[in-house]
Amino acid sequence: MGRNYQHLEEESLLRNIKYNDEESAFQELFYRYQDRVFRYAVKIVPTRELAEEILQDVFLKVWNYRAQIDENRPFSALLFKIAKNTILNTLKQQKTHQQLTPDTIENLAFHICPEHDMIWKQYVGILNDALATLPERCREIFQKSRFDGLSYEEIAQEMGISKDTVRLQIIKSLKQLKKYLLLHPEFDAVLMIMYLVIIS
Repeated sequence: MGRNYQHLEEESLLRNIKYNDEESAFQELFYRYQDRVFRYAVKIVPTRELAEEILQDVFLKVWNYRAQIDENRPFSALLFKIAKNTILNTLKQQKTHQQLTPDTIENLAFHICPEHDMIWKQYVGILNDALATLPERCREIFQKSRFDGLSYEEIAQEMGISKDTVRLQIIKSLKQLKKYLLLHPEFDAVLMIMYLVIIS
């Protein structure tokens, strides 16, 4: 099938999608962005197959959202916002938060839209600041659980403490982190998603 819209400017593509439900224009938009969205997802999720599912889900959401698209604003900002939220929701649903390493969190902060990179660096910075408020032993237990993926029993054996102590330290960590994150209501939506994915 030919790409009838490949020479059309993005704003015109968006108008055709928004007002005329043009599937060919939407397909052209998919051609232009599919590699970038896939590369973004595959850096974060465990498998290429899951990244492919996320790619399809992201563009399905774009199509369903087409009537609300503002064709006068950069499409990439909307697209990567949808991609970021889709990835976070997928990680939460798949219970993969125990494999969500600091590098993975950092990858969530970077994409093609520079104006959002700075905001996401702030999100990551606030989360790191929150972790830094934990007492040293409490933080060590929390990181072993949430970032290293160790079970309570494994942490207890490694640190020579009881499973109950591990559990109580995790509960303490969650309460303190939640309290800290709630001090930043300007970032509450995204931070709370990150909070649920990483420490739920």
